[in-house]
Amino acid sequence: MRERLARLKAGVAGKADCIPITAQLRHHAAVLAGASIREFYTNAETFLAAQMVAWERYELDDLSTHFDLYNIEAEALGAPMTWCDGAAPEADPARRLLGSIDEWHTLRPPAMGRAGRMPYALEINDRLMAMGLPAKVRFCGPVTIAAKLMGLDELLIACMTTPEKVHALFAFLCDEVIAPWIACQRERANGDETAGDADAFASPPMMTPPMLREFLVPYVDRLERAVGKVRLAALWGESALADPRGLQDIKRHVYPGMLQALDPDATALGPEVFTRYAREHDMAMAMGIDAGLIEHGPVDAIRERATQFCQAGASTGRFVLFLNDIPAHTPPEHVHAAVEVAHNWTF
Repeated sequence: MRERLARLKAGVAGKADCIPITAQLRHHAAVLAGASIREFYTNAETFLAAQMVAWERYELDDLSTHFDLYNIEAEALGAPMTWCDGAAPEADPARRLLGSIDEWHTLRPPAMGRAGRMPYALEINDRLMAMGLPAKVRFCGPVTIAAKLMGLDELLIACMTTPEKVHALFAFLCDEVIAPWIACQRERANGDETAGDADAFASPPMMTPPMLREFLVPYVDRLERAVGKVRLAALWGESALADPRGLQDIKRHVYPGMLQALDPDATALGPEVFTRYAREHDMAMAMGIDAGLIEHGPVDAIRERATQFCQAGASTGRFVLFLNDIPAHTPPEHVHAAVEVAHNWTF
């Protein structure tokens, strides 16, 4: 595993022997290991055991630790969750914690590290470190947390009608929830690991670049000032914009040094739109293959997409291939096909 992790780091640095490949593995890992979904999302031992099964089977270059990252802070704040067979837990849309933005002041800081499934996330890192692997400090961005608490429609309306209240909510989330949660994870890991993750609900067309510059960028900067070493990935939606560079500029700001391009954007616009930007700004590249293609194939189409991305990405000199959230019942040969393309590709 350490050799493969070294390959991943080398790929980002431009010194890998082949193209590294990583994946977001959640339900598919549970299925491979024969674990129940509820156990997978509540038991750290089961979660990591399932991830190890998938990692060993596919010879990936990183051990996935993607649980339902978007719910941890919201659940800790008291958002009611709903569980469905075969699906991740989700903030219950029928029982939102906040009825409107006007209720944001009713929120109270959670019992840090103890509320909701925070102990589950902390134990995953405990077990990683016991295996001699680095902890992974994760967080959810403020836009997505707010959407989980009050619903996306309500949040977007509030952004347009009462932006001052949205700013007050986001300041609370950063200062009283996200920054302390990052600090809690680092303290438990006895280190200062980079804090990384995503804010999917901030992606276009749900939010426009001007909205992102008002409601996302200042709060990533706020977290950077508070705890440092913050990186926000998994923004997508360039194909929904007339000019993708506006979003690319924002992504470069919130994740310096790394440009992530995900399907459908990478295929709709062509990978060169992203690799050209990465070369222009001396950034490493990660390009993600569509989950639907990975699930349904056929194998030849998966190989063709992986080849297209690797050919374009390799031109940057620093490239990682990524498989977007592999669906539960994806045929293993579909994953093997993408891994084979990456590992047979030299820079």
